[in-house]
Amino acid sequence: MSGFARAEPLRGEVWDAEMPRVGHHPVVVLTINPLLQRLSSTTAVLVTGTAGPRSTHVPVGREAGLTRYAESYAVATELHNVPLADLFAHRGRLSAGELRALEEAIRIAHGLVEADL
Repeated sequence: MSGFARAEPLRGEVWDAEMPRVGHHPVVVLTINPLLQRLSSTTAVLVTGTAGPRSTHVPVGREAGLTRYAESYAVATELHNVPLADLFAHRGRLSAGELRALEEAIRIAHGLVEADL
């Protein structure tokens, strides 16, 4: 990437990342913007084309730059620490509603709120 300005990721954006054991894969950036400026990595969730329970698989529209599958899902149980250097292609951004749904799914899946499952 030498010679090119690198775009900095923002919370809620979808990026392609180099992921261990998975290879190139889209992820949703979750770290808040003020921290991203000071860190060398971000917390992110994997995006998949495989449907799963709605409690953990949040539907993400094609407007987020996800075009490989008819439907894509941000997986709340697939939290990863991703070095910023491993984010290599910006795809798009979740809508405000999609990001809120993902935040809620993460809180429930990881026991950060009480929920009836």
